[in-house]
Amino acid sequence: MSWHKTTTTIAAFAAILALMPLAHAEEGDVSLSLRTNVLSGDGAPANDILGIGVIGRYYLQDGWFAGAAVDAYEYDYEHAARHAGIEQDPDEDTMDALASNTVVSGFVGKLYGETNTGFDWFWSAGVGVGFPEVDGLSGGTMTGGTFDLRYDAKTEIHLMGTFGTSYHFTPTWSATFAARLEHHFMDVTSTDAVSGATSTLDSQSPFGAYLSLEFRF
Repeated sequence: MSWHKTTTTIAAFAAILALMPLAHAEEGDVSLSLRTNVLSGDGAPANDILGIGVIGRYYLQDGWFAGAAVDAYEYDYEHAARHAGIEQDPDEDTMDALASNTVVSGFVGKLYGETNTGFDWFWSAGVGVGFPEVDGLSGGTMTGGTFDLRYDAKTEIHLMGTFGTSYHFTPTWSATFAARLEHHFMDVTSTDAVSGATSTLDSQSPFGAYLSLEFRF
């Protein structure tokens, strides 16, 4: 999915989140956040996964909340030829395939403190569905031949855990910093159109953080 389509999806999702609960919610029960994400992996397939997203929360009783989010990520599919069992031409710079992922998720969590100003703490746990895309890549091999990698990236399931803190500037505006740990069930198959060689990646467990700005209404 292109960045244009992804940002359009995020904007539409944000509008839906903002409008749907208002007919039934009390004042202060709903919030909308924009966030930036930084995740780190072990290089199979990615080292750094960067993204933006929007979060909607509905606040329940006793600090509990439920919500949904949509996030758009871009990252390099590191050492693409090596993952496919191909030795790239050493005279060429190592080539990475460009990948993207749009993730729609739902979560529940609990807030501690729940102050109108100052700090509070929270945790959340959720499940997401990812829709990845990986661009093809071609180049030279160590033996003087060529490779032409094509990717089949199927829908992913993401398990997510978050622990963080929010600082409330006012009763309606706050900023959040949170640590994240995830496990992704993947099914990405690369096929070399020249040799027919294939390889598959089935999981990764990235960790990282996000920073967000929230408006509660």
